[in-house]
Amino acid sequence: MILGHELYGSGSEGVIVMHDFYGCRDTWEFARNFFDTSRFTYAFVEVRGYGESRNILGDYTPVEAAADILALADNVGWEKFHIVGHSMSGMLAQRVVLDGGSRIKSAILNTPVAASGLSFTPEGFEIIKGSIVSNEMLEQAFDALTGERLCDEWIAFKVRQTRASRLMKAQHGYLESLSNQGFLDEIEGNTTPMLVIGGEYDMEPFTPKILEETFLSWYPNAELVISGNAAHYPQQETPVYVATVMNEFLARQI
Repeated sequence: MILGHELYGSGSEGVIVMHDFYGCRDTWEFARNFFDTSRFTYAFVEVRGYGESRNILGDYTPVEAAADILALADNVGWEKFHIVGHSMSGMLAQRVVLDGGSRIKSAILNTPVAASGLSFTPEGFEIIKGSIVSNEMLEQAFDALTGERLCDEWIAFKVRQTRASRLMKAQHGYLESLSNQGFLDEIEGNTTPMLVIGGEYDMEPFTPKILEETFLSWYPNAELVISGNAAHYPQQETPVYVATVMNEFLARQI
């Protein structure tokens, strides 16, 4: 079983790119126009329960997701590769770093869930849980995640994107496992080079201040960049800037 994915680029360095809790690989659709495709080849992957992998059932856990990513790397012939995660898959990417060991050359964590586990207020958890089935609560979630500053058309677009791409059972599974299966005690101190991307207007627990206090404290080779005029979706809100900082970071890892 190999996860659904799309290869993009012609470079010799492999980069596996994952998506968030609400999206699939099309969340990177515009930003990738500006990715460095001469030195890198990107595998835009969809985890179990999403997009082309929506019919692949499982336990929907970080350990399972990491094993799936490593199997994909084997399938495309990448002994060593770079990993990119966004929000939910930021935590999954950290599990790939942990379980992949020396195979992982670097990691890019875009507005990531921490390895300690997903943490919202009780009210926040209720909105996220309810958004799996309720369009009204999904609209609330996107409004909160983008700082209550973007137009209704944006929120409607994100709702359509979410409903078209995921298995409801998978969202329930990932929400539970990301909340209860943290592994910070296993990965803290990991020296893999990491780029953490934050959004200026993102909400807790993804604010720039929290990212600085956690990721830069946990990982000695992590660096943080903040995308101005963006919140939880910098790759869609400020795509050219995100592509630029990703290209620059990856170039330093060759």
